[in-house]
Amino acid sequence: MANSVCSSCTSALDHCHGTLVEHADRSVECTDADCLDFAHARHTFVVDCGDIAGGCRCASTEPTRLHRTG
Repeated sequence: MANSVCSSCTSALDHCHGTLVEHADRSVECTDADCLDFAHARHTFVVDCGDIAGGCRCASTEPTRLHRTG
């Protein structure tokens, strides 16, 4: 469905109005249920799943800690 204020829609550019979500395992999904092409170039917004409110089940809950020895 075309958005009357979207310049990409009026220019007939291939794009998506959803947000592309990248997961820790490098898989992606889009917030637009009708999106079938998950290319970065089609999405204005791309976020890491760990940045989503409430988090993501694939995101690490414990930060990795480096221990200095010696």
